[in-house]
Amino acid sequence: MLEDEINILIANIYSFLLTDKKIPKHGNLIKKHSINLFEQGELSFPNDIKCWIQYLDQKLLPNEANLMKYIGKGAEILIKESKKWNLSIEKVIELKGRLFIHVDRPKAMSLCFFNSHRNNQILLSELIKENSSICADPLDHESTCITSLRVCCLTRVIQHLYGIHKCKDNVSERIFVTSRSSSKFGENKVILCGTVLNSDTGMKETASNADDFIRLRQEELTLIAQHKYGVRVSTESKWKEFISKLGKSAVNFELLQTKPSSAVKIKFDSSSGSSKRAAFILYNCARLETIIRTYNERVEAGSYPQLPKIDDADFSLLNQDDEWSIIFNYILGFPSFLKSTVDLEQGRCEFRPHLICSFLSSMVGEFSQYYRRVRILTEPRKHLLPVLFARIYMLKSLNDTLKICLKILNIDSVTQMYSSVLFYTYSDKMN
Repeated sequence: MLEDEINILIANIYSFLLTDKKIPKHGNLIKKHSINLFEQGELSFPNDIKCWIQYLDQKLLPNEANLMKYIGKGAEILIKESKKWNLSIEKVIELKGRLFIHVDRPKAMSLCFFNSHRNNQILLSELIKENSSICADPLDHESTCITSLRVCCLTRVIQHLYGIHKCKDNVSERIFVTSRSSSKFGENKVILCGTVLNSDTGMKETASNADDFIRLRQEELTLIAQHKYGVRVSTESKWKEFISKLGKSAVNFELLQTKPSSAVKIKFDSSSGSSKRAAFILYNCARLETIIRTYNERVEAGSYPQLPKIDDADFSLLNQDDEWSIIFNYILGFPSFLKSTVDLEQGRCEFRPHLICSFLSSMVGEFSQYYRRVRILTEPRKHLLPVLFARIYMLKSLNDTLKICLKILNIDSVTQMYSSVLFYTYSDKMN
């Protein structure tokens, strides 16, 4: 089971506020923030008792309008109580009827990087397991049309999501993924996959098949590599293999970035720029891999010392807003995000791989801005090493999280796909 420290913290705050009262299982009164973390903290909740009335004893309706006064506990008691929790609270600020929670960041970072490694190992072990509960419609499996390609892509991703959420493999009930609403699968659950449309005609694409579509995106990515990223294109077999895999990855991403039940509109033009999102994600994946690889090479050469143990690293040095935003939103927040990608409760059957595509795009967007602004691999001077160590820990965890997301989407990571082709491209750009 994944360590989900943010949801554990939220549950602890609910327990503090409501004690033995009814604790909401899926309450949204405690809000998790993703922006302006320095100003508004990581969490907040309303102090107006009207918002909480359904969780309080109806026989003892309070006259007090302030929740904290009603329960007889102030912010200082909450801070003191939180010292017993894994994630503790540093300060609480009340503003316009809400209490804004600021966590102890250095403590949270140390816990985050330790748990991130453990969580990713668990996820990797689940992702390599076979799953027979999720099946593509045989008619889609045999077809060469692009809509059927989307069904097959979606099926593989749902198999991964189903597995990592520890869903029971009930052989008497399967989940079928199909693009045909007329297909019948008995009492089994069905996920209907939206059609792939030609954006120019608005109709289902039939003129091009799956292989044509992949080839088109491979041509587009060759142009992107040449003109945007300055990659020196060659006719070598390694380059051809790289473009082949990259094109398939871009197609996967394009077909999965829309809600499964919705139609996908495709531009069938090699200059459309439709592959830019996937290319940008994989380009930044290469950046991360290169930073970590270069650091390790310099350790082997004796230029840098080994990373200290995680308990000996000073994470208080990661004091820039974008560093904490990356850690809180994309590393510490990853387990709770993953939970939002699947809903199988109370008879529902919903998988949301499109959220992973959005998560990846946001992640690499923030990292790219950080990379352009901050020199990570500094001179090996004694006073610069502590912050270097803290940043390497952060980037290693971010890189592992990124690769887990790619694996869920059935997209090869940079290490698997094109390290030998692209690493030299960044060598003269490394900071």
